[in-house]
Amino acid sequence: MSDADSPTLRPTAMTNETYLYGGDQNVTSYHFCNPYVYKEAFVFYGILYPIVAILTVVTNILVVGVFLKQKMKSPTTTLLIGLAIGDAGVGAVTLPLHIYYHSLQNYRFTLEYPGCIFYHVAPVISTILHTVSVWVTTVLGVQRYLVVSHPFKGPKYCTIRASVIVLVYIYVFATAMYFPQFFYLNYREIVVNGGNGIVYQVCECWATDVPAVYEGKLKILKLSLAKLIPCIILAITTILLVRKLDKEARRSGSLHAERQSVNRETREARLIRRTSLMIVVIVVTCLVVEVPNGLRYLTRTINPEALDPETDLFLVAILNVCTLLNFHINFWIYICLSQEFRKTLRSIVCRWNKKYQKVHLMSQSSMRTTSDNL
Repeated sequence: MSDADSPTLRPTAMTNETYLYGGDQNVTSYHFCNPYVYKEAFVFYGILYPIVAILTVVTNILVVGVFLKQKMKSPTTTLLIGLAIGDAGVGAVTLPLHIYYHSLQNYRFTLEYPGCIFYHVAPVISTILHTVSVWVTTVLGVQRYLVVSHPFKGPKYCTIRASVIVLVYIYVFATAMYFPQFFYLNYREIVVNGGNGIVYQVCECWATDVPAVYEGKLKILKLSLAKLIPCIILAITTILLVRKLDKEARRSGSLHAERQSVNRETREARLIRRTSLMIVVIVVTCLVVEVPNGLRYLTRTINPEALDPETDLFLVAILNVCTLLNFHINFWIYICLSQEFRKTLRSIVCRWNKKYQKVHLMSQSSMRTTSDNL
């Protein structure tokens, strides 16, 4: 820990260098941690992002609660639970950061210690969970195609146990890929005496040797394994799945001439089509966001100077809000396309409402009794 007495703090935008002016106007240079500052930060990260993040966390908690019900358990819903946990995690991890630094506009000041550690660690955790969401969505598309295309062999391999194993592998893989980023910076507390008994605990940070060794490899891994390959698999499986569903719909319409068989086939086929349609919509909305994300990262990898810093930060802000919005939209996809999800959610909400009314009535009764005794 280093001490600096009676200085005036002057952070510089878009850099990690800050100057301390002592009473004799001698300048001491420190590599202080300063937030990224650009004019659109307050609108995107201070207003839009917290609103969407709160909605995303709440709705995905509801999704997990619904799919954990015994009657809702299946290989597909097991993967959807893993997806909801990752989506909610992205919003929950980054929400405190953006409220404190952007909603309250503390990004104008040098980062305090130990808040600076969270400022740099939270985006890494968010990136891990984002990668998890992309790969779980990819597995959902592949799983659904196998079940629809191979109705006899597919269910043998697409089991709840297999879904759990795949989720564990995805979470471990994503964590391992970005784990070195936790060690990109060193941190040190700087105690600043501001006079009049005011003391600031600010943070000095500087790069370690890890980025030089790992950053080049990470760009290749992130571009291929977190962007291009999942998007390609998602696009191919979606096209194949849509074609297969269309083919099955036409064939089922020409079979089973008897009315009873038609009704039975329609009931069975309707459940498969609705579940498959739900997965297709989830995959397509994921592609709508991830393709621009991948193109932006591909452009930056090929030519790091293709976009100036402010334009790149502005583009990243838009994509981040859109990504989080996509995580929230999944809830409404379930609402619109799954009757069983709606019924289970309604029963949970009604149960909570009954418990609330019971507690409220007991509280009122207790207050009346206390008033009568007085």
